[in-house]
Amino acid sequence: MADEIGEIRARINIVDLVGQTVALKRTGNRYQGLCPFHQDRNPSFSVTPESGRYKCWACGESGDIFNWVMKTRNVEFVEALQLLAEQAGVTLRSQKPEDRSVRMTQRSAMETAQKFFRESLGKSDAAKAYCVSRGLGQEVLSKWEIGYAPEDGESLAIHLRKQGFRLADCKPLFLVDGDESQGYRDKFRARLIFPIRDERGDLVAFGGRALGDANPKYINSSDTPLYKKGKVLYAMNIAKEAMRDERMAVLTEGYLDAIACHTAQVKTAIASLGTGLTQDHAKLLKRWCDTVTVLYDSDAAGQKAAARATEVLAAEGLRVRIAAVPQGKDPDTLLKSAGPEAVRKAAHSSLTPLEFRVRSLEKEFSPQDDEFWKQAVEAIAAEPSEMERIRFVEDLAPRYPNIRDSDSARAALSKQVDRFRAGLPAAQTAVPASNAVGREVVERSMSSHEIVVFRALLEEEYRALIWPLLSSEDFFLTKTAQRLANEIGKSFPSGPPDGPARQWIETIESKAAKDLLFSVEQDWRTSGPLSPEYVSESIQFLQRKRESRSMEELKKGEGDERLREIMDRLRKAH
Repeated sequence: MADEIGEIRARINIVDLVGQTVALKRTGNRYQGLCPFHQDRNPSFSVTPESGRYKCWACGESGDIFNWVMKTRNVEFVEALQLLAEQAGVTLRSQKPEDRSVRMTQRSAMETAQKFFRESLGKSDAAKAYCVSRGLGQEVLSKWEIGYAPEDGESLAIHLRKQGFRLADCKPLFLVDGDESQGYRDKFRARLIFPIRDERGDLVAFGGRALGDANPKYINSSDTPLYKKGKVLYAMNIAKEAMRDERMAVLTEGYLDAIACHTAQVKTAIASLGTGLTQDHAKLLKRWCDTVTVLYDSDAAGQKAAARATEVLAAEGLRVRIAAVPQGKDPDTLLKSAGPEAVRKAAHSSLTPLEFRVRSLEKEFSPQDDEFWKQAVEAIAAEPSEMERIRFVEDLAPRYPNIRDSDSARAALSKQVDRFRAGLPAAQTAVPASNAVGREVVERSMSSHEIVVFRALLEEEYRALIWPLLSSEDFFLTKTAQRLANEIGKSFPSGPPDGPARQWIETIESKAAKDLLFSVEQDWRTSGPLSPEYVSESIQFLQRKRESRSMEELKKGEGDERLREIMDRLRKAH
């Protein structure tokens, strides 16, 4: 075993291995990049080819090629050893030569079948006509390696046998069915064939789509020696680089939806292939991105599946959005009916899970219905982010029945949410572990509206609006917020910093201020993007509070000089 491990280490360059996931830049005798194990803002992750090890100087993660595969592929050592041995071309003593031979034969059979399907597409007028009707041009057919399974039901079996494969060996691969006594039949018949490759690009399965209205419309490979459907996402091999660069993914339901997104230049699209999203799927996505936008069909079944996917993704610590797909559409039909821009808009005009739930309720019920408020309270109560809960209580309060006064309505709705929240299981209201500490620090020390202001400061589009407020006297409610504003102002005396926050936060002198801003950013990652309305509401709220404090000072009988100062401040605020 030791010799095998040493040979694998000698054959695999750790820089090449890690570089498949992390963009590395050479610095002296080592390579540096952003750490994939935490939300790294400055390159704190280094790889040293001489020692064959990696280390993050921020979070402490370190190891060799085996640790890397175990950590990034979510596997135990034995499986990591097998994966690296296969990549290095090393035959393990624990792996019988015949086992390796079987695996090579299985892969060869799959590639032979794939070549057969591709050639069959060119020979079928019906299949080519169907592709034209679905808008699948030659470029798409070639890029996605789409093929066709002939209608007779035995062409593939005959071809595989002629190529020297035992059909009994092809049966576990979901290529044929039957036995020697009764004969073998093709698993896929009269269907457009979509090859399914894992994230490394290895061909592991096939999916078939009926050309007409036959049932079932889709047939996918079951689990095979090469394929575990709960661990593979369609188009992952194509989308992973864009996902790593953008730190986000667009999750669709099927092949054609994923292909439609890529055709519309949504290059981070992948598909769950009609199976329920699993924890392993979420773990796979977590390695490549921080945010997942769920772009499922707009029908009831699709939206129900989107809700389930949201739970799985959020449990893994991913930030989740739900795309607002027009009624009766999916990405594929949307591309055909409205063009690429409509697909891009659907993918990028997404909602937080709570926004999506409340909007769905607004379509289903009237605000006068008790059921609307019952389900709205449940949805708000289950939201982990206090800021989001406050936001939706304030948004819905003006429509709260039988209470005209907005403050009273807000208090009544908040009370219902708190009461329902108190009865929920702890796991249902828990903040994802990766954000819990930062959020607790922020929410305990600043008001939600102050947090919004600092969150907006991190966004380039709002920075010019927020910057003058940092030096505005008595603008903030809490001492923590005022101290943070002062520290930022001291660090940038000439004006607001330029560029993304990750480029300038580190230049702030105060470590406490940097930590607080990092925590604000963590809260931002789970609460969803800011909207101009939300930022404006928070600024106006803090300004109103300042005016109220000023009026209280007037009532207490301040001197003439102080009175002039307060009145001048109020005039400037307007």
